[in-house]
Amino acid sequence: MKKTFKHFLCRCGVGLPHLWAFSAKKTPLHSSSGIPSNRGNAIVRRIRNRAILVAAAVAVPVVALLAQGYGGSPIWWEANTGEKMPLAALFRDSSGDILVYNTGGTMGTRDHAFFSKLGSNDRACITCHQPSAAMSVNLERLNERWQQTHGTDAVFAAVDGSNCPSLPQKEKSSHSLLLEHGLFRIYESWPAAGVKPEFSIEVLRDPTGCNTDAVYGLKSARPTISVYRRPRIVGNFRFLTGGAFTADSRAATLEQQAIDAVRMHEQGSGNLSPDDLRQIVEFEEQLFVAQSRDETGGDLTEVGSADVLGPWTMSRTRPDDLHAIADRNLTRFLAVDDWPYRRPESAAPRDVFRESVLRGSRIFSTRTFHIGETANLERVGGHKAMDGTCATCHSERFTGVSNQAAWADIGTSIKGWIGDRPELPLFKITCNTDAMPHPYLGRVIYTNDPGRALVTGKCADVGSFVMQQLRGLPARAPYFTAGTAKNLHEVVDFYDKRFSAHFTEQEKQDLVNFMSVL
Repeated sequence: MKKTFKHFLCRCGVGLPHLWAFSAKKTPLHSSSGIPSNRGNAIVRRIRNRAILVAAAVAVPVVALLAQGYGGSPIWWEANTGEKMPLAALFRDSSGDILVYNTGGTMGTRDHAFFSKLGSNDRACITCHQPSAAMSVNLERLNERWQQTHGTDAVFAAVDGSNCPSLPQKEKSSHSLLLEHGLFRIYESWPAAGVKPEFSIEVLRDPTGCNTDAVYGLKSARPTISVYRRPRIVGNFRFLTGGAFTADSRAATLEQQAIDAVRMHEQGSGNLSPDDLRQIVEFEEQLFVAQSRDETGGDLTEVGSADVLGPWTMSRTRPDDLHAIADRNLTRFLAVDDWPYRRPESAAPRDVFRESVLRGSRIFSTRTFHIGETANLERVGGHKAMDGTCATCHSERFTGVSNQAAWADIGTSIKGWIGDRPELPLFKITCNTDAMPHPYLGRVIYTNDPGRALVTGKCADVGSFVMQQLRGLPARAPYFTAGTAKNLHEVVDFYDKRFSAHFTEQEKQDLVNFMSVL
């Protein structure tokens, strides 16, 4: 059987070096992820037994079965370490396991542009896009890193890993927005090059001191505005269209995004070589990131699971047919249609949870409510106001982004909707009398981040952001662009109040459970 199994692996296109690169780190299986080795060994035995059965049935790619162990990648990745990026890396998160699937197979990272320092502050792209945090960062890992390095890790670089570069960098309080909310400073010249703004910006509150700083502020020799945002997930880019790579859509391509990121976050020149750009983009496009196991719901990638669960199905799906509006079937977007061996009458925790996920999936795609007072909604749903569902805006089937790469103002940075956030700056936006006002907020707007308006200079774009992916959420809290939702319950509560959806408590929990398995 052993010979037959290896023969099967080769015929399936799974190279044995790739296979063993993932499963070889067994002693300990993955100590840095906190998984006891006895549990890990039991998992490995279960995988091997299952893999043999599946090989006989030729039912699914064997690689999908091997990714139930733990490890393969550092829990925190530093630049220039030369570690190998495995075929698959699995980590514990707040509700189960997150899996990063590298379709290019196990690869060396020495001198690879995504993993190498390209600027002056010891960072690489990997610094702020960690596999253990679904290719982003989360509060647990950041605070661990602060303790381990006493704040000297490159992720805490003064330029944007602190509240402002002028603050004393050895003090933990100077990095409070990153450590407590997962926010990096995004700093841009104001006005942007070539833009004639339709509004003025007044700083009403500046808890970080950066927007009124003599060197880094709006009235400095080089007028600069500082806002604070979560880093977006790197992965599943097969399903994203141009402009969906940053919160404000300032980068239309992955190449532009890479150049901008190296300039801003790595303090490089931004003059990347064609080879460096190619390496970064190719690597980003071969990553698929999703939950693979839930503590209560069990294995999300088992044979017969819904085709939107786990990274394997994403990697096998072509996006060509998923973006056309004419072909939309909103009941199918991110839909969990069924579970293998479903037992709807069972009171067992796993079965109860899975039934909740099914209900949450249907609520997400079919439960209607009025979507109004949302600037730029017509870019997303085709109408200025409409009755819709969660899937109206989170419409791309496999990621939950907008399949139009559109931006809209759902209120996550507007004081009147998100509430007062004393940890963040507060700006007063006053639109020029000859400019088109914000369609719902008028000519005077209070916000902690003008969003897309910083790129376009348009008053009507204040507060608009590009929809985010919904993949790997348990590994990368907090949520929304400014980290203003601590958990998925707060996300659902925000939308419930924002659009008067009147979700029941059961519907809210079902939505949370559904989003937690994506």
